[in-house]
Amino acid sequence: MDLLELHNLYKLSSGVTTDSRNCYPGSIFFALKGERFNGNEYAIQALHEGCMYAVVDDEKLEGTPGCIVVPHVLEALQGLALTHRKLSKAKFIAITGSNGKTTTKELMSNVLSEEFNVWYTRGNLNNHIGVPLTILSMPPQTEVAVIEMGANHIGEIALLSSIVQPDFGIITNVGKAHLEGFGSFEGIKIGKGELYQFLKKNNSPAFINLDNPHLEMMLGEANKIGYGIQKDDGLVVARNAIASPFLEFEWRMQHSEVWHTVQTNLTGLYNLENALAAICVGVYFKIEPHLINNALANYEPVNNRSQLTSTANNKVLLDAYNANPTSMSAALLNFKEMKANGKILIIGGMKELGEDSIKEHQAIIEQINQMEFVRCFLVGPEFKELTPATEKFQWFENAALLKDYLLENKIKGCLALIKGSRSNQLEKVVEAL
Repeated sequence: MDLLELHNLYKLSSGVTTDSRNCYPGSIFFALKGERFNGNEYAIQALHEGCMYAVVDDEKLEGTPGCIVVPHVLEALQGLALTHRKLSKAKFIAITGSNGKTTTKELMSNVLSEEFNVWYTRGNLNNHIGVPLTILSMPPQTEVAVIEMGANHIGEIALLSSIVQPDFGIITNVGKAHLEGFGSFEGIKIGKGELYQFLKKNNSPAFINLDNPHLEMMLGEANKIGYGIQKDDGLVVARNAIASPFLEFEWRMQHSEVWHTVQTNLTGLYNLENALAAICVGVYFKIEPHLINNALANYEPVNNRSQLTSTANNKVLLDAYNANPTSMSAALLNFKEMKANGKILIIGGMKELGEDSIKEHQAIIEQINQMEFVRCFLVGPEFKELTPATEKFQWFENAALLKDYLLENKIKGCLALIKGSRSNQLEKVVEAL
């Protein structure tokens, strides 16, 4: 069966699923394989539970009613998504970057939704499986699709770009994330820059932060739509940004003398470039400034990203969705500038840093030592041998042990920063503060 035939079946279906526990009536089950599972073993069960078809790559299932045998299920899923994308009339915007891509995606989608039917990546469906699923779950009335693309190895963004076929692209920034997979900062630039290479090959525009010299060098002379603070030759420029604690700033369009003020629910000056990217896309798509401002002002951060909350005893800045050296340093710098009577830090280890792990965690401790704080709780094996032998610092193997400690040793009247890689599950500590 070729991809067009498979796409015709897809159009008659209620959607696709890769999870045998989520086989809704009329859907097509793709029997993916992983290190610990083989989806082919669940194909018959998926059909019994209501799937219209099961796409499999086990020849033993040849001739089984409802089973479509292909050479490789993953390639079939990706090929179906590419076919569907090519037949779509929607404009596709691809987003990648070391930090801020999810927040930028959501802000951008909020802005575009003021005038368009928008579909965007849900959750963390941003890899070689999640991107095809995002495209295949896109409603038919979609006018703009905002697709997040994640990667931790060279070649992954190139693959995802070939599936998404973006009309526009944006790299939020490049920083020290997934060093273990990319090998070095230069490797990160090469890997993320694969989006730029795709755009340039097709003469498609890139939205770019003109204040970022790494991005400027990576993109070179190409079709670009710029935004920034330091340079005023972009489509959008900003000034007078403050975060006390919520981000507020002024912006104007190119060749305009009219400045627009926007107040957001985002904490941290590091979110300025994310908001500016969303504004730039909105202006390019001819959305009125007051609608852009409304979209930004109404956005509420979720999923443990830069969320400022109050508990019974303290205020908590929860930023525990993920962390790498670049985002960790930015979060600490922002926290240092925030005014509070007493500051508590709860910092989790950073993953996928390879041979740079000790050096990068030591650098974070040195940055913390330059701050005013009451206590610093370090969580995870990465900090075990690095924790300073002072009463201000305390190390815990995991978040559960720290939570137990905080329930027994109550902290009151403080502002707490919680920051760390997702696997630390630091959000569990909030209820103990």
